[in-house]
Amino acid sequence: MKRFCLFLLALLTLFLCAALAEGDCPLDCAQCRSERDCFTCPYCAVLFQTARPAATAKPVPTASVRPAATVKPSPAPQVSTPNVPNSSPSTGDYTTLSVTAQEQKMLNLLNQDRARNGLSALPLDSRLSDIARAKSQEMMEKGYFAHESPTWGKAASMLTAFGYAYNGVGENIAHHATVEKAEAAFLSSSAHRIVMMGSQWKKVGIGIAVDKSGFVYVTELFVR
Repeated sequence: MKRFCLFLLALLTLFLCAALAEGDCPLDCAQCRSERDCFTCPYCAVLFQTARPAATAKPVPTASVRPAATVKPSPAPQVSTPNVPNSSPSTGDYTTLSVTAQEQKMLNLLNQDRARNGLSALPLDSRLSDIARAKSQEMMEKGYFAHESPTWGKAASMLTAFGYAYNGVGENIAHHATVEKAEAAFLSSSAHRIVMMGSQWKKVGIGIAVDKSGFVYVTELFVR
């Protein structure tokens, strides 16, 4: 009888080991019926101690800046540039800087951020800046804030209207208290950052208009 009991115990042990080797839970819990490594089962917890590999994130597609469809050129309007009185450099008050000085400051911030990302500095194109300034001036005077101008349309058609030759264009616009805050806003937006950090650009135009409250309207035009 004792031998028979030992035989049954050995047979049961052999069956249990075979079941565990196959990864089946001897408790037949609902989790183990659907998954091999059931961490709620004490048997499986011994057999499978490694965590499941984390799912790999799908790469985010990189946006590209494409020029808008060109339209028939329209006569270029006269551009007036508002200037804010200059003051001593020691004040550091942005509202005392001329528009041209603020545009240069915006260019410096842009190229500093490009350098941090391993990109070359962009030269400032004065003619392109005149066009960008006209866009900023129009937004301020007509009280709108959009990439599409009611006069010239989008950036591509605006350059065509002004007779500016280009192979590709990207536009960033901002309305903030300072040029520093405008640059920070560009950096915090993935879409604007893609435009700023484009390696395809050859030059940039920056145009600024200042409203009655001292806030700046900024237009950046990147071309190749």
